[in-house]
Amino acid sequence: MVGWREVTAEFAGTALLLLLVVSAIVAGFAPGSPLVDTVPNEDLRRLVTGVLSATAAAGIVYSPLGRISGGHLNPAVTTAFWLLDKMTSGSALKYAAAQVAGAITGALAALLVWGGAAVSVRVGATVPKLGGAATALVVEAVMTFLLLTLILTFVDRPRLMPYTAAAASSLVAVLVFTEAPVSGTSLNPARSIGPALVGATWTGLWVYLVAPTLGALTAALLHRRLWGTVACAKLMHDHTYPCHFLNCAYTSPDERIGRPVRTRSAALSSLLGIGRWRARARHRRSRRQQRR
Repeated sequence: MVGWREVTAEFAGTALLLLLVVSAIVAGFAPGSPLVDTVPNEDLRRLVTGVLSATAAAGIVYSPLGRISGGHLNPAVTTAFWLLDKMTSGSALKYAAAQVAGAITGALAALLVWGGAAVSVRVGATVPKLGGAATALVVEAVMTFLLLTLILTFVDRPRLMPYTAAAASSLVAVLVFTEAPVSGTSLNPARSIGPALVGATWTGLWVYLVAPTLGALTAALLHRRLWGTVACAKLMHDHTYPCHFLNCAYTSPDERIGRPVRTRSAALSSLLGIGRWRARARHRRSRRQQRR
């Protein structure tokens, strides 16, 4: 199970992510920013902001912080791995708390660094835009579903696993460019909570708590139906850093942290219909491993 070293790394990684994301937004949209003065086209500046933000996230995942904690940086990602039996409930709650605390810390740091420029962009707060809250809810849920589906697919395949963060960041950059005018492109409850609290911007915050969670749950349930579980809960598995997640397929059997497959209550498993899926899912996973 994850310990304080992993939780601290997750906190620091999320704090750094928020600092860099808000800084990218300040650079792209704060009045008086050199980029704003140089590039009048808002679409192009949004693309630059998306690329900078996504690159920052990938860099953190590939850094020692991400290799220690797994680089979730997002309660929605943690929720998906929890549902796929890679984390105990206690570990998932510690990660979620660290992510929210890190997001608040990172937003505060950005406010201290950029001052009025950060205030002018509401410290990077996400609010529903075109189409209102209902449209933002649907868009955020779909986007998070796509992001988690990509992450789980890459993490589950040894040849693709090292490229998980790069692929996810590329997708996020595209989503920021195309969907920011609708929802602000959060995909991450912690990423929205931090700026909302620091910038006192509460408009539609519930959308960014509910939608990413729904999208992540849907992606995890679909992956579970097809494959049973996932190889590891780290976005970048590096043998230099011990893996403290449950039943990591990339760790030698004698070093794995084993737990019974069902780490949640039987009531929840029954409610979601998980028990009916496992035999077929395991069979499919076994066949896939044989092909490799």
